[in-house]
Amino acid sequence: MEIKLVEFLIIWFLGGDIIDSSLRFSTAEECYAEALNIGSELNSINLLTPKFTCIPLAKGKEFKIYRSNSNSRFPF
Repeated sequence: MEIKLVEFLIIWFLGGDIIDSSLRFSTAEECYAEALNIGSELNSINLLTPKFTCIPLAKGKEFKIYRSNSNSRFPF
């Protein structure tokens, strides 16, 4: 039995802001495929697909963003 200590999180980049999707996957492949599927769905309703990445994260840990001198509309 293999215990996974890492999960993968989709991070979206929207207009200079970093958005945590809260979508977590057991493999990088699943993460990437889901991000592409979401992008296809957005394109189908004429919305541009945002840039994304899948990052490894310790299982059960929170993703935190630390920014300085930000003019972001988002509270992080």
